[in-house]
Amino acid sequence: MGAAVEGEGQSAGGRHPGGLHPVRAQLLRLRRPGVMVSISLGYVIVVCGIMIWRGVSVSPDWLLLLFVPIALLSGRLLGFLRDWVPFVAIFLGWEAMRGIVANDGIPVQVASITHAEEWLFGGRDPTEVLQHAFSGATLNALALMATVVYFCHFVVPLLVGLVLWLKDRTQYLRFVTALLGMCLVAFVFFMLVPTAPPWYAARHGMLPGVTDLISSALPSYISPYYHVLNPNPTAAFPSLHAAFPFLGFLALRRPYPRGSWILLGWSLLVFWSVVFLGEHWVVDVISGVFLALGSWWALNRFLVPHVALLRAARPTLVERAPSADAHA
Repeated sequence: MGAAVEGEGQSAGGRHPGGLHPVRAQLLRLRRPGVMVSISLGYVIVVCGIMIWRGVSVSPDWLLLLFVPIALLSGRLLGFLRDWVPFVAIFLGWEAMRGIVANDGIPVQVASITHAEEWLFGGRDPTEVLQHAFSGATLNALALMATVVYFCHFVVPLLVGLVLWLKDRTQYLRFVTALLGMCLVAFVFFMLVPTAPPWYAARHGMLPGVTDLISSALPSYISPYYHVLNPNPTAAFPSLHAAFPFLGFLALRRPYPRGSWILLGWSLLVFWSVVFLGEHWVVDVISGVFLALGSWWALNRFLVPHVALLRAARPTLVERAPSADAHA
């Protein structure tokens, strides 16, 4: 009797009644989308914190490498290598702009955008107003905070992509397709209509009240990271810093209707930070938001209805049929 009671709850060979080995059953529990998202975000945050502490730049290539163990744990490594190629293409295109824009001979828009901003805001530039509203330690603290937000430019879309890929692959494919289209439109603007940010205008004597906070008011060790993340200093309009998180908000609304509002709050913080630092004009931010909205609308209007890969799979008859346990 004792042996029978002791063995109750598991079958021969150490298996559970359902026939799964305990290790296999635990692995399946870990691979549930909600659990995987929580584990993955915690893992990435901890590792990135250690990298920053050790002075290692959290660049997009490092982040993609950090995602590989997550793909292994999810059991979808080959799918990860296939699905994440678009992000590699975006990063390669971003780096390629370093040489293309510098040698295309097209004059940089400085005076026109400066006058347009002052006209919109009654002769006062918003960056100048924000920077002059603070001084001393407060200014430096806000500059540091805004710089951290600014440096998350590529981190946020990668994390949004990871969450979507683990939770809803179809929504991930929609997000990355819209992201590619959005970047393509922006890159064309950057090459044909290079636009200088406020700090660039200040250096050329058009905005004497504006300071390049990242270069002048922050520790020198930040400078190398800034030049890596900003290969094109005349790519202000439209602002991809504004477009990336706002597109992430739009993409997360379906799988995480409540959680997506966190990303909207982050987007507002990004908008404030890039203007405060003098990295973007307000019109850049507005154009970035409209670029994200237009890309998401065009995707759902023209591509989703006609591309099977972007449409959510319909449940099969077996999935729709009520299980026997439901009638028990």
